[in-house]
Amino acid sequence: MSADSMEADSAADLPYIDALSDALVHGALPGEIAGFDTQDAREAARFVSACAERRPAGIALVRLESLGGKVGERMMRICIVNDDMPFLVDSVANAITQHGLIIHRLLHPVVCAKRDEKQALQSIEPTYDGCQRESLMYIEVDRTDARGRRDLIADLHRVLADVRAAVADWKALQAKMRADADLIEDGEAADLLRWFADGAMTLLGYHVEQPTGQPVEALGLFKIPGEPTDEGGCMGAIRYFENGGAVPLIAKADRKSTVHRRVPLDLVVVPIREGGKITGIGVHAGLWTSQALGAPIEEVPLLRRRLKELEDGLGFDRRGHSGKALRHAITSLPRDLLVSLGDDAVKTLVLTAMSLADRPRPTLILVRSRLKGHLFAFVWLPRDELSTRRRNEIGDMIEAATGGRPSSWAVELGEGDLALIRFTYYVDPASPTPDAAELDRRLDEMVRGWEPSVEAALGDIVGPARATRLALSFVGDFPDSYRTRTQPGEAAADVMRICELQGATDRDARLYRREGDAPDHLRLKTYRLGALIPLSEAVPVFENFGFRVLEEIPTALNEGKLGYIHEFVLEVQQGDVAGLLERAEPIERAIAAVLEGKAENDPFNQLLVAAGLQSHEVVLFRAWFRYLRQTGLAYSQITVVDALRSAPAVARGLIDLFEAEHDPRKIGSGVDGAKAAEAAITEGLSHVAAMDDDRILRLIRGVVVATLRTNAFAESGKEALAFKLESANVPGLPAPVPWREIWVYSPRVEGIHLRGGPVARGGLRWSDRRDDFRTEILGLMKAQVVKNAVIVPTGAKGGFYPKQLPSPAVDREAWFEEGKESYRTFIRALLSVTDNIVEGEVVHPAGVTVRDGDDPYFVVAADKGTATFSDVANAIAVDRKFWLGDAFASGGSQGYDHKAMGITARGAWVSVQRHFLELGTDVQTQPITVVGCGDMSGDVFGNGMLLSKALKVIAAFDHRHIFLDPNPDPAASWVERKRMFDLPRSSWDDYDKALISKGGGVFPRTQKQIPLTPEVQAALDIAVDTIDPLSLINAILRAPADLLWFGGIGTYVKAKGQNNAEVGDPSNDAVRVNAADLRVKAIGEGANLGVTQAGRIEFSLAGGRINTDFIDNSAGVDCSDNEVNIKIPLNREMAEGRLGFEDRNAFLAEMTDDVAAVVLEDNRLQTLALSIAERGGARALPSIVRAIELLEESGRLNRQVEGLAGNEELLRRGQEDRGLTRPELAVVLSSTKLELQAAIEAGKLTEDATLTPELCAAFPDRMQKRFGDAIVQHRLRREIIATKIANRFVNRLGVTAPFALTEEEGASLAQASAAFVAAERLFDMRALWRELDEIPLSEPVRVELFDEASKGLQLHIADMLRCVPATMKLQEIVETLGPGIAKLNQHVDELLREEARNQGQAMRDRLTELGVPADIVKRIARLSEMNGAVGIAMLSHQSGVDVVKLTDAYTNLGEALGIDWAQQTANRLESKDTWERLLAAGLARDFEQLRIDFLRRNKGGDPSAAVDQWVAHQRPRVDQFRRLVDRARTAPQTTAPMLAQIAAQARGLLAR
Repeated sequence: MSADSMEADSAADLPYIDALSDALVHGALPGEIAGFDTQDAREAARFVSACAERRPAGIALVRLESLGGKVGERMMRICIVNDDMPFLVDSVANAITQHGLIIHRLLHPVVCAKRDEKQALQSIEPTYDGCQRESLMYIEVDRTDARGRRDLIADLHRVLADVRAAVADWKALQAKMRADADLIEDGEAADLLRWFADGAMTLLGYHVEQPTGQPVEALGLFKIPGEPTDEGGCMGAIRYFENGGAVPLIAKADRKSTVHRRVPLDLVVVPIREGGKITGIGVHAGLWTSQALGAPIEEVPLLRRRLKELEDGLGFDRRGHSGKALRHAITSLPRDLLVSLGDDAVKTLVLTAMSLADRPRPTLILVRSRLKGHLFAFVWLPRDELSTRRRNEIGDMIEAATGGRPSSWAVELGEGDLALIRFTYYVDPASPTPDAAELDRRLDEMVRGWEPSVEAALGDIVGPARATRLALSFVGDFPDSYRTRTQPGEAAADVMRICELQGATDRDARLYRREGDAPDHLRLKTYRLGALIPLSEAVPVFENFGFRVLEEIPTALNEGKLGYIHEFVLEVQQGDVAGLLERAEPIERAIAAVLEGKAENDPFNQLLVAAGLQSHEVVLFRAWFRYLRQTGLAYSQITVVDALRSAPAVARGLIDLFEAEHDPRKIGSGVDGAKAAEAAITEGLSHVAAMDDDRILRLIRGVVVATLRTNAFAESGKEALAFKLESANVPGLPAPVPWREIWVYSPRVEGIHLRGGPVARGGLRWSDRRDDFRTEILGLMKAQVVKNAVIVPTGAKGGFYPKQLPSPAVDREAWFEEGKESYRTFIRALLSVTDNIVEGEVVHPAGVTVRDGDDPYFVVAADKGTATFSDVANAIAVDRKFWLGDAFASGGSQGYDHKAMGITARGAWVSVQRHFLELGTDVQTQPITVVGCGDMSGDVFGNGMLLSKALKVIAAFDHRHIFLDPNPDPAASWVERKRMFDLPRSSWDDYDKALISKGGGVFPRTQKQIPLTPEVQAALDIAVDTIDPLSLINAILRAPADLLWFGGIGTYVKAKGQNNAEVGDPSNDAVRVNAADLRVKAIGEGANLGVTQAGRIEFSLAGGRINTDFIDNSAGVDCSDNEVNIKIPLNREMAEGRLGFEDRNAFLAEMTDDVAAVVLEDNRLQTLALSIAERGGARALPSIVRAIELLEESGRLNRQVEGLAGNEELLRRGQEDRGLTRPELAVVLSSTKLELQAAIEAGKLTEDATLTPELCAAFPDRMQKRFGDAIVQHRLRREIIATKIANRFVNRLGVTAPFALTEEEGASLAQASAAFVAAERLFDMRALWRELDEIPLSEPVRVELFDEASKGLQLHIADMLRCVPATMKLQEIVETLGPGIAKLNQHVDELLREEARNQGQAMRDRLTELGVPADIVKRIARLSEMNGAVGIAMLSHQSGVDVVKLTDAYTNLGEALGIDWAQQTANRLESKDTWERLLAAGLARDFEQLRIDFLRRNKGGDPSAAVDQWVAHQRPRVDQFRRLVDRARTAPQTTAPMLAQIAAQARGLLAR
């Protein structure tokens, strides 16, 4: 029935309000009306009258409404109107209490109520016989929410209905109980039922239960559907009776009474027989009355018999001590249970009670009900130990042991020293009874005293002596809150954990469960000295292990002085709890490591829990994932973890494969685990359905397979893991793909080192790009590879990211030191997988399986953030006895200080000088305006801006300031810049403002707006009065100055077609400009990446002068390489005792200028080579395009990576009469050098003894003199010689020469290099080049001379490749051809015929007009005039015929046939594509070779006479052939097909 919560409007006018008000307080207990005045009573009466106003007969009314009041004191009131009957008040009160509500007032008058025919209340009177008695209840209780109110009202209606049903059928229930008593044969049993019917039991219900179907014949509260009394108990009771069980069966119900008392119903069960068979049971339900529970034993049927049976069975005299004790014991036990239990259980209980009477002690007994569905626990405790906390502890302990559900508990204090607590549990009848002895032991431990119990538990672990010491140190400091919830054994485990902590940073963890914990719950304790672990730190850690934190309790030992214990309740979301506890130790260690910061806190830790992996295995997966993320893996961390968790067999296989290939212990076991692991992985992958998961797992396998070395199984791997990878085998790597790379992972630092080849070098950078520093380093490595074309090693680059940096704003020193220590870790990890050289032999690192060849060359250098770290790296190398010693990291305190030398800036300045010399300006003497990025404290900017006193630096910026000096005085400003350069840590703000020209100034970049004077506006060519700093920097970059000098970090110029995201420097997005908008004449890239490659090309196509950063600033790396190459032999001298450390250092310092000169010469030659290549313009495009194709085919060059356009676009540029730009040529130049160097190293040329001077020339003169023998034995002899030859070949002959020669002559690059060196010696080219470098000429003329010299020498190299056997060694070539060529050089003038003489003279005249000295003109022309000398000299050597005579015959034949002209024309033919070039080259070769072959056929005799004789003999054919040649000569344009026809006919003619 619904409650009416609205107060009747007419309540105030009802006539019985006063009577009702009096009735509420009349006879009420004083406590119920305290603070309840007349007005309150009247308000209550109105509320009750509204509820009672109309009540149908036999219906209970319930009304509830909220009362006002202060916040926190608000209540609600309830009115219940019902027919008067027993059990109303206690039943209603129990129902309200069951909802957790406190009853503050309960008034219960019973009145005579007069109602009319419509059941409307007319009046209220005191009760009298024969009146209609109604129960009125007014109750005030705590307020609850709307849902709570609805539930309470519904519950009250159910309770009232139950009371009505029970009261209504009371007589019938009595009758049924008596009738069943009459059917029982056992008199005592029958008397028990009659005793119950006569009032010993409050009868509440009855029904008949059968094995199937619903109960029938219901009486009392069983008429109303409700919970079963005993789920499945019917069959159990029938079986009990069928097995001869005594009648009646007394039991406790699962269902609690809603009437009178909220306790389990007492059941009296009798069998129902039909035809001699038990077909069902009659179930009486009620509650023992209080009087019956305390009745004398002699008055309780059955129980009195049991007493006698015990007396007789035990032989006790009723009048003796034992008999009296027995009677007292049975009297002290609950009668309702003694009647229901079996004989053995009763005997156990009684004897235990007797024993406790004589010797009081904590005791626990467990007994089962007859049907086994209930377990009763009897617990005796000293009275002083009885408390709610203790009761709950004992109850939880028993509940956990039984696995049952608690039903009820009761406490009986009795008269002795002990209190009895009785617990009832619902249990599975089939479940075993727990070990009562163990529970009794734990109870004794619980009561005995906490501290002694802890000490005893410690004694079991470490023995009594140490246990006492630990107890004295720790146990007394546990707070009460901890003691109340912690068992002594658990406390002992906590003491053992916390006493093992060594310092404030140490952590420990312990996983465990308590009895009664939910199946998916686990407990974790963490331990720490020093301070609490903040929840914000701990919770994410546990969540990443796959746990959900439900509760946390911290405990401070001695207010934290001895440490802290945190107890967490965790929900296990993945994995089996029991299985986790079996593997608790590794999980605990892993959790502690994460809390200590020794391991990462991320979802990979779930794999310990969910996939059953070990900690070190999880670290491997984490390291592989971090590497893949650096390579561009798009999947998130949790996605990768899910993939591994979903495929545990694959995850296991990956670990097994890695261990099989790298764990020395497994490799040496003779078991081929790799094959089995591969099979397991393949099988596992076949079951992976998700494409993303499959891709992830295959990528990880790719990394494992690509791993060549790792320190994962070495001692060094404990600090940081290192994986040496064969990059080409890692799937999906972005281009360019390194030759090798080393990935370093640890919780403290991550890093990568990329190498372009076996001998490689480059700096290590402190990166600030956490998630993509490999991308950053890859770009730098690419630039380093081409930059290193000038030095021995190819490019390498490394970078590291410290992951535990403190805030520099809080403690910059600590920030710096952490970065330095991360660098140390990175270096040690790199060296841990690197070979060493000991006594000349390569030694592999300990504990590392080597799956590649020897690889001992490993050097590093400083870079961004590590400028001062070289000594740190060298100290590690020396400490490890690494063979390079302090040559490992160049630029240390015992090396060449780049800033002090200014070497990087000086090298870049060489590029600037060439740019302007070719523009007709000498920047050393003629003023130029400069804008730039950097400040005078920086190495490159500061040194660079001091390299000329003619500079006018009109604007510059760094990350702090903007400098403006619109019209500076070059001399005065140079002096001030020098002062600032010498001032430690200077900034532009230190510039003497008085020296700044009118309108200029220094402005911080934090200033919102910067005023611009007319002078500055004019200098920058902008028309605004004020400007923000970012826009001003943008304007500086676009200023109309002569030079833009980059000496600071950042990329500031891009191409118009690029977006900022492509640039990869987000910090400078706001100031970056397009190259097309630049207005400077030239750019000097002293710093790296100041301009994108696309930006360089765009600027160059617009007419700007620019190289690339790897050309301009290569001096730094060149200087470092020279240092390393110098230190290698010097360190060997030290190791062998021939040179002291201090002497070596002094000698290094002496050679500083010499080294700088070597380096700067390399810069000069490279920029000159670019100018020579640039001069080729559109004419050279086909050859360059072919060179690019060949470099691509070899894998040396990637157009997309290097920003080179496709063939069509490049050739289209040629049609527009434009060649490649200097930035594009720089890429081809460096790539060609690297390809050539690799080819030379792979061949045998470097083994030639005559190249030893080439090796020595790579070192300063003073070192050659003092340590010549050490240089000769240099470990890098092959590489140094190859580098020098490759650089000279390309620098002097051009970027296309090596490829053109090899293609035209079908030779290898190594053969072409050998021919180059031979030709260089035979024609004394080194002297010529030296003179060309030194003579005072304009740069365009100088470039032309080098170009002509290159063309001339290439003719001889081609002849050499064609005529000289490939097996002939360098020295043999020189010795074979040298005499003949020398002799020809002396007679060339008299041997030349008209055609060749005319061609030579034309060249002489042209060069003379350019102002070239006569001697130089002669030598360059002679190179062309000697064309063919190589072939003739070789023929002379082979035939023994005088070389002059052979040449005379050769030229005579050429003149007679006219093929001198054809050969000269073929050499000069401008090809439109590669095929035409090859055709022209082949024709030129044919015109020469046809004559040589002709002369070779004339064995013996005078060759000239033989030619004359042949010409005379073939005169008609000769004349016909000459007419063909003449037609070609007089044609408007000579083409390759014409020459091909001439060659074909010449071949036929000369064969006659």
